[in-house]
Amino acid sequence: MDESLMPKNIRIATRKSPLALWQARKVSELLKNIDNSINIELVKITTSGDKILDKPLYDIGGKSLFLKELEHALLENNCDIAVHSMKDMPAELHEDLTISAILEREDSRDVLISKKYHSLSDFTNTSSLGTSSVRRICNIKYEYPNIQISDMRGNIDTRINKVLDGDMDGIILAAAGVKRLGLEKYITSYMNKKIWIPAIGQGAIGIESRKNNKIINDLVGKLNHKHTKICVDTEREVSKYFEASCSTPIAANAVIDKNRIVLSSMIGAIDGSEKIYYQESGPIGSSKQIGFNVSSKLEQKGARKLL
Repeated sequence: MDESLMPKNIRIATRKSPLALWQARKVSELLKNIDNSINIELVKITTSGDKILDKPLYDIGGKSLFLKELEHALLENNCDIAVHSMKDMPAELHEDLTISAILEREDSRDVLISKKYHSLSDFTNTSSLGTSSVRRICNIKYEYPNIQISDMRGNIDTRINKVLDGDMDGIILAAAGVKRLGLEKYITSYMNKKIWIPAIGQGAIGIESRKNNKIINDLVGKLNHKHTKICVDTEREVSKYFEASCSTPIAANAVIDKNRIVLSSMIGAIDGSEKIYYQESGPIGSSKQIGFNVSSKLEQKGARKLL
């Protein structure tokens, strides 16, 4: 990249949670590795999702509540890029914004954290399990209908402390966030990805920017991890097809093996009464078509009526 076109200052919009700040600082570090002379400023924003903690996300507008203030800052030119967890990104972006890079994916699985039990099969009728994810609620109700589910939101460390303090028998979290914050020692067990297919984009960090900001996009594009982006884009074809939101128990996870991509997906009923699975594989170059095929097959199997 021509040094005359290298930006001298980059403003990164981020939420204020420990995980969001870790992700923003990781992006900052990677940009500094490209050019250490770049001055980077973190623009820390409190989102609506951070303010409203006493209600489930699916009751108050979904994960978009974690995004809209950051995207507003982008559109108003109050920042140059915004860093997000890809699992929080809506199926469709604002027409003036784009995902300019996706970093290499961390572990995409869900994990159980519990002091009392080794696995969900150990939970009793009086056991409490914390989560606010409709996908996880669907899985729990389908596989373990005896478990009492409690809505739980807040920062990862706050949620883990509720388990350590005995306020909750267990919680389900994304492995990636737990590992990034150095809290892996608290993981009790990992969910089987074949049954507990992860959320779309789970474990991947995305960098959002304005489409017309070519200098920034050319620089940030250097951070893109090709295979992760192909996988996440393929998963997102499923959410686009079903116009999925935070209130949709939907899952999709793609992996690349040599020259082939394998996409596994699930759609369920929020009451746990039914889950529909479908998996398809094919050449990497056909990833978008595979995303469509999996979505279409799920629909043929009755997925639409569960939404």
